[in-house]
Amino acid sequence: MPPLYAHDPFLAIHQALQSRWLDLPMAALSLACLGLAVAGLGAGLFGLLERDWRRFAAVALPFFLALCAQGILVTLAKDLFHTPRPLAIYGPAQVRVGLEPLRALGFPSGHSASVAVLAAYGTAVYGRRLSWLWAFAFLGGLSRVYVGAHWALDVAAGWALGALLGLVAATLAARARPGGHLSWRRSSRSLDIRG
Repeated sequence: MPPLYAHDPFLAIHQALQSRWLDLPMAALSLACLGLAVAGLGAGLFGLLERDWRRFAAVALPFFLALCAQGILVTLAKDLFHTPRPLAIYGPAQVRVGLEPLRALGFPSGHSASVAVLAAYGTAVYGRRLSWLWAFAFLGGLSRVYVGAHWALDVAAGWALGALLGLVAATLAARARPGGHLSWRRSSRSLDIRG
């Protein structure tokens, strides 16, 4: 086992959660955290909150760019670290695989990073209105451990990377157009919090 994972709580979490009742919901949740699904969810949410197409574009474009950057960075990190997944270390006797069996290129979790981009970006722009996305991000990351695809450390690294990229995208987009819609959204949100 690589030293990076010597104290990872994967097995304890994975085995404690196992239940036939959770298999389908966790597999569905795991698939919902795939980058393309997260992009669709983000587009749908922002479309509901922004009725005007220009405002939708002002909010959605930085999010999509952050999601693309996340995909590139996760791919580069996976190639750089080239870490095994839990199935490659513990084998099928200890790891109950919920989706396709994956054995290599685990660090960081791309699914966890994608959903963290959405949670961080959505709450940076809309505040408490989209704070439920953090619960979605947490459960999505947990589902990756449940289905046997990732170590807990992979998931935590994915969350950190995604949250950072989501916050950076929201900040840069608001600063790029100080009088634009995204700046107005962020400033009105901070006024709501103070008042």
